[in-house]
Order: sequence, then C-alpha cells, then structure tokens
Amino acid sequence: MKLWIEKGITKMKGYKIDFTTNTIVMNYKFAAASKEYGTPEYKLVKDILADFPTMKTVVKAGREIKTARPNKRLTYANMEKHISAYANADELHSIFETVKTLSKPLSSPYKYVSDWFVAQFPNYKELPVFENGKMHVLPIPAPDTQKHGFKQAEVA
Repeated sequence: MKLWIEKGITKMKGYKIDFTTNTIVMNYKFAAASKEYGTPEYKLVKDILADFPTMKTVVKAGREIKTARPNKRLTYANMEKHISAYANADELHSIFETVKTLSKPLSSPYKYVSDWFVAQFPNYKELPVFENGKMHVLPIPAPDTQKHGFKQAEVA
C-alpha cells in the first residue's frame, strides 16, 4: 500500500475481472469514467483489453439487493383495498385519508403512512379471521408527526 501512495497510484473500485466468463464487470460510475480519454479508469480498461483482446465489458449496478423489502407491494392502493374489507371500512378510510394528509409536510410521507398502517393492521400479511362474515378492527389514532421529522424549508 505504501508503494502505491509513493507513486501517486490510488486503489480503484468499481470493476472486477471475471476470467471464467472472460468479462470485465464495471459499475455505472466506473464505466462512465472509463469512457473519458486520459482518466485512470480509461487507462486501466485500455491496458486490460490490450492484454486480453477477446475480453468483453459488462456494466452492472454496483450493489445487488439480496434481502426482500419489508414493504414490498404495500402501496397506498393496496392499503385501501385491505381497509375496504373491514366492516367499519368507512371509518378506517377517513382515518387513512387523514394520515395521508398529515404525512405531506414530513420528510418521509410514505414511511409515516406505512407505520400507521402496520400499527393499525399488525397481521395484515396473514389470513383474516371473519366474525359473522365480516372483519372488524378498532381504529387507532394517527402517529405523532414529531417522531418522523419535517421536510427542510426551501430557501429561495
């Protein structure tokens, strides 16, 4: 590492060479820099292709998501569909609209609404239990907006 610093060479990230598939895999930032003449990335790719002329270049995202998102498919429309299945759907819809309105000035409106939804319906992912052919849940109030933070005021 000390030798690299003395010569002014920095360690580059954003690419890897896969000899099994005969490819250079680059992220978008590295690929963009390698297209500019004279950059260290350009010189590196040029040197690799000089040594291995049959090697192909592939551009991929830098990080692959390996875990499932906890709120996948939990959109406002799907929340409304779930709410409409309850016997007191009118009351729940009005609270849902109030929560959406309260979320507008917050820094993360969707998180505020989804936090309320998960608190209101903690078992929304499981099969529902019907009583007399209807589902019923007692509504809870909207969460405190102070915990979610407000958007920054725009300075003109």
